[in-house]
Amino acid sequence: MNKKTIITILLAFVVMAGQAQEIKKVAATPEDFMEHMALCGYEVYTYDISSLRDSVSGFTIVIREYNQQGMIDEKKLYGFRTKTMISDFNEKDQKSIYEEKDGDDMERGIYRLAKTLAVGFSPVQSDSIETITLRSSRCDASPWKLTLKPIPGAPQTIYRYQKAPYQPISFSLDTFIPLVFYSSFWWDEQSKGWRFCGETELTEEKAKTSDYFKFCPHYYIIGAVFHK
Repeated sequence: MNKKTIITILLAFVVMAGQAQEIKKVAATPEDFMEHMALCGYEVYTYDISSLRDSVSGFTIVIREYNQQGMIDEKKLYGFRTKTMISDFNEKDQKSIYEEKDGDDMERGIYRLAKTLAVGFSPVQSDSIETITLRSSRCDASPWKLTLKPIPGAPQTIYRYQKAPYQPISFSLDTFIPLVFYSSFWWDEQSKGWRFCGETELTEEKAKTSDYFKFCPHYYIIGAVFHK
C-alpha cells in the first residue's frame, strides 16, 4: 500500500468521525412535550369510555366538594355528547358520509364518537385557585376553577393539595362516578408538619378505608354522570 493510498484512507476516517459526532436539531417528539409539561406541573388523567358507545349518549361533569363533616356543595358543570349518529344528518349528507367513509364507527352508524374523557390540571398560578380542564375527545375543552383553602391548624397560611385518580371504575347509568380525588394536606400537630398519606390511586374499596377521608380537611371529587 503506497503513501497516497494510506493518506486517502486516513482522510476518509476523519470525515466519517466528523459525521458521527455531528449534533443535529430534530423535531420534538410527543414524549418530549409530555415530559416537559409534567416538569412544568401539568397533569392529565385520561379514561377510556369507548366501551360505553352502545349504552350512553352523553354525560355531565359533576364536582363535589367536601369537608370532614361531609359534602358541602355539588356543581353540575358541563354536558357532553358521547356520539353523533349519521342518521342525524339529512339524506344528502348521509350519502356523502357513507361514500367517504367519514364516520368514526360506520358499522354502528356513528358519525363522531367520544372515546376518552380527560381531567387536566395546570400549574398553580394562585395559592387559592386551581384551574382544571375537562375534555372529551371530539369535544371542546372546558375550564373550571377550584377554590382552595389553607391548611387549618398550620402556623402559617399555606395551600397544598394532592391528586389521586380512581381506577378501575365500575359503570352505572345516571350514577355519580368518581374520577379524580383532589384534596388538601392536613396539619400533624405531633410532627409539626403537613401530611398527605395514602394511596396514589384509589379504588372503590380503598376509598372506604383510606386515610384521605379521615384526615383531609377539604377536598373535591371530580366525576361524571352518564346518561342514555
